[in-house]
Amino acid sequence: MDSLYERAISEVGQEGKFQITFDIFYNVLLSGLWSMAYNNIILALTITPHICKLPQKPTNVTEYYWKSKYIPTSVEDAVGATKFSDCLIYTNQELNKTKECDIFEYDQTWFETTIPSENNWVCGNDINVANVFAYSKIGEIIGSFIFGWYGDVYGRRLTYIISLAMLVVGRFVSILASSSFVLFTIGCIIASLPSWSATQSTAIVSLEISSPKRRASVAKLRLISMSLGMCLMPLFYLWLRNWKPFMIVTTATQIPYLLLSWQLIESPQWLWVNRKTKGCVKSLKRIAKVNKTKLSSATEEEILTSGVAEANETEVLGPLALFSGWRLATNTILQLFLWVCVSINYTVVLLSSAEKSNGNPFLDFAWQSLAEIPGFFIASWLANNIGRRYTGIISTAITASIWIFYGFREIYVADWLNSQWLGSSLVFINRLTITVSYYIINLFNMELYPTCLRQTGMSLGNVVSGGAGAIAPYILYLGRRYSSHYQNAILIFATIFGGILTSFFLPETLNAKLPETFEDAQRFGRRRRNRTFYMSVNLKNETIDSNLPNI
Repeated sequence: MDSLYERAISEVGQEGKFQITFDIFYNVLLSGLWSMAYNNIILALTITPHICKLPQKPTNVTEYYWKSKYIPTSVEDAVGATKFSDCLIYTNQELNKTKECDIFEYDQTWFETTIPSENNWVCGNDINVANVFAYSKIGEIIGSFIFGWYGDVYGRRLTYIISLAMLVVGRFVSILASSSFVLFTIGCIIASLPSWSATQSTAIVSLEISSPKRRASVAKLRLISMSLGMCLMPLFYLWLRNWKPFMIVTTATQIPYLLLSWQLIESPQWLWVNRKTKGCVKSLKRIAKVNKTKLSSATEEEILTSGVAEANETEVLGPLALFSGWRLATNTILQLFLWVCVSINYTVVLLSSAEKSNGNPFLDFAWQSLAEIPGFFIASWLANNIGRRYTGIISTAITASIWIFYGFREIYVADWLNSQWLGSSLVFINRLTITVSYYIINLFNMELYPTCLRQTGMSLGNVVSGGAGAIAPYILYLGRRYSSHYQNAILIFATIFGGILTSFFLPETLNAKLPETFEDAQRFGRRRRNRTFYMSVNLKNETIDSNLPNI
């Protein structure tokens, strides 16, 4: 047995009823419900089709004639169809003089109300939507710094409780103060501060009490649950049609977990590492009771008497340690570039899911989210057969090709290029390939960082991901207000340089002995003189079988 803690967790059971129940309650159910509560703001901020409010139409006049009398038209670039202006109305049609709308009418075919339609955040004010998303992402950045450190210092359970409370409080502040942009945004920032810390905390606890061979399957279940939560979320909006009841219902799913939050077990490994040996023994006995096993008295006594000496061997290092040494710093920077690529692509696709729908936006959002599920299985198979690097290269190359294809659709007029079936297929494939890239960057995070820096590295990835996500709403705004050519150009550039090239230069981790200590990580991925690719040095102890970090 390698260490005292490993012997202890082996005695109480690593694959028993406790672990199964824990994973179902937290890593499956909570992940799906948290996904709905955390992402409900995306649908609530959808900008629905709108037009200037017109005088009452006479019964003997056609709809088109009445609109054309008041609303200027333009010709769309690719399709060549006439489109009425969303934001302008004639003051003098003969002189072609227009002004911005004073009052708007909103299409209520699918959404009865959204936050933009209720507050007229459209046309000149649609920058408010981009600002809310950007400020929320900034909240994620700040929260990732704080909670990543907080979880290592004060424990997984306390981090989990605070994260749940902030999400619930923040969402209800936004609901109650929606008429004030400032108060609404403050609520969004509060809710976004914990980012995914609640589910990350429970997943880390699961990681630290489970056997290595079951971690990969648990990680897949967690990711699938998150995607299913995203699939179910728009169906609640389809049922309720109004943004406030929708936000209340999806956020209220967190309240039972908040009320029962003190029942969450603290990670016995965290307690052991932080010299809280009595708490460690208590947690181990709780696991043993459910698993119908027993912690031997000899092991218990050894934990209580010698825990401090062994715990002293583990040091909590700060984020700057990730940039010490050429190899570790290079691997960290490359991963951060890949995070930028994946986050921008994913956020742009996610935010535009309902807004750019040609049919039922709720069903479109749901089935696009459903594309993530086969994406995880495809990513897992590819990563374990052709390697992490080549999977990342292929997935980002396909994503870049799709953005290039979108550019051609804007330039060339062809029925098949602009057909609905092709557009829907491209969206589905794009979401799937971005999911593969998302899986790969999380896999790299798990496998390239050493044990002593794993959560710190994951938190740093969350920080950069949040920063990249903050840019995405403005990319959409640029495409919406000026030209989609700018949007496509930015996405193509980010995907080629941040995705394809970065994946190529990262070291391969498939079937490699992974870094466990800080010194291991500083050597991992060095070139061998007679090899052209990055190779992994043989390191000691554990090989992690396709484990993902906590997303």
